[in-house]
Amino acid sequence: MDLSIIIINYNVRDFLLNSIQSIYDNVTGVKYEIIVVDNASSDGSVESLKIKFPDVKVIANSENVGFACANNQGYAESSGAHLLLLNPDTLIKGDVIQSALTFMEKTPDAGITGCRLLNPDGTLQRSIQRFPSVTNNLLKAFFLDGLFLAENRKGTYYRPAPLIIDYCSGAFMMVRREALKGSELLNDAFFMYSEEKDLALRLKKSGWKTYFIPFGEIIHFGGQSTGQMSEKIFLELQKSQATFYAAHYSKHKALALSFSWWLLLANTGMASLPSAILGKDLCRARLFIMAARNWPKIAREIVL
Repeated sequence: MDLSIIIINYNVRDFLLNSIQSIYDNVTGVKYEIIVVDNASSDGSVESLKIKFPDVKVIANSENVGFACANNQGYAESSGAHLLLLNPDTLIKGDVIQSALTFMEKTPDAGITGCRLLNPDGTLQRSIQRFPSVTNNLLKAFFLDGLFLAENRKGTYYRPAPLIIDYCSGAFMMVRREALKGSELLNDAFFMYSEEKDLALRLKKSGWKTYFIPFGEIIHFGGQSTGQMSEKIFLELQKSQATFYAAHYSKHKALALSFSWWLLLANTGMASLPSAILGKDLCRARLFIMAARNWPKIAREIVL
């Protein structure tokens, strides 16, 4: 088996069915399997899958075990030399899967490969990410990241050659099985969020690299607006951030990262207030201010 495509689903049946259809419509010349892990959806996802795509392997959980744990379940049932972690709210375009797989096979130090992500209207999503640093947090806190960080520039995503990066968006993340060396795929200490950077950093410490390839793209319906998130989900993102700091950095550095992250949350919330007063970005301002208010408690409980 060349490739195992693992998709985690939770109550997004129509997105899921369309995503799988786009795989069947576009992937040729590759021996692959599709494994869907359903986290106790109540929208008929499992039943619809079995009817429309009987060849897809389905793991139906009785409760929502989280993104990381569900991916580990799919990994345990997979047999491909490479794994593709794919969000259900995506559409495959052209030969992006074949291109990523060919690149992995020809690049022996590639542990992970990501591709370009587009919004449904064709605009670009930022899918290249950096590992946390105090400097980067401060640049973002004072809205200077666009001037200094290449991943905020459109040209970076349309360069002619692959690029070594820190980590890529988890919406499309191809992983070499050999790089895992029999260990877990994702760290299930994370219920959701931060799993992709945790995996990339673990593999980097073992000598593997993460690449972005500019010769392939997918449509990703998520990741368009922070303001679309619920308070519960946004707080979960903050908890994952703190868990990552605690897992990978000394206590002193984790505290410095925590303070700079709080500054980012607070400044972003304050900067959003004028638009919120005018009736725009109200949800964004509310989320960031709420997160800044809760961050000291989160950091105290997890980092300390």
